[in-house]
Amino acid sequence: MLDRKNGKKVITILLVLSCIVSGIILAASPSNEIYRLDNTQQLDSLINTHIQNSLITQEQVQVSVINIDTIFTRKVYRLRVPSRFSKTMFHINLHKDLNRYEIKAPAKINFPSRDMHIYVYNKGTVLRTIRLTTDPSLDTLTTEQN
Repeated sequence: MLDRKNGKKVITILLVLSCIVSGIILAASPSNEIYRLDNTQQLDSLINTHIQNSLITQEQVQVSVINIDTIFTRKVYRLRVPSRFSKTMFHINLHKDLNRYEIKAPAKINFPSRDMHIYVYNKGTVLRTIRLTTDPSLDTLTTEQN
């Protein structure tokens, strides 16, 4: 069996090894940098970038403003998309980008139309609404599938 001196040495060595392993794991893990949106124009720019990356044309986009109260307005994006357009992938990609800014983007699917409403909110306030509506007349257009 181990005597007290050897037992303390073993424990010390194990502690040092565990600290080294913890340091390696910490150094190897990706940074969880949180970004900040300073104003709603940056949010609109991010949304518009996703719209453009999905090959949705400006003719398919309608933006309206809803007055919530005397100082707060909310933009509603209405996107007409072809039947084969992946609304889910659009939502996932948008959610990934918004999550870096700690902005949530839950979605609701309306049946039987399968239209998707994405609610972009931060700290309990809905900042933007994105409505993806299927328009079969656009089925001849080329859009991003992923």
